[in-house]
Amino acid sequence: MKTIKKDFDCVQMKNNIQAKIYADTKDMCFEDYKTYLAIRLKNSPFKERMTRQQKRMSIAGAE
Repeated sequence: MKTIKKDFDCVQMKNNIQAKIYADTKDMCFEDYKTYLAIRLKNSPFKERMTRQQKRMSIAGAE
């Protein structure tokens, strides 16, 4: 089997993001952590997509 050299490692990216979040939040109380998450979600580039999906799911659940 031939090994393919990759320029991008998504697992390494995930680990880096998790390490940054941990470093940012390790000394936070629960209320500060909830605020941190709310701000991150509010500024997320995926916010619009998540909102549309939630609306579709709530409409489908109402039927």
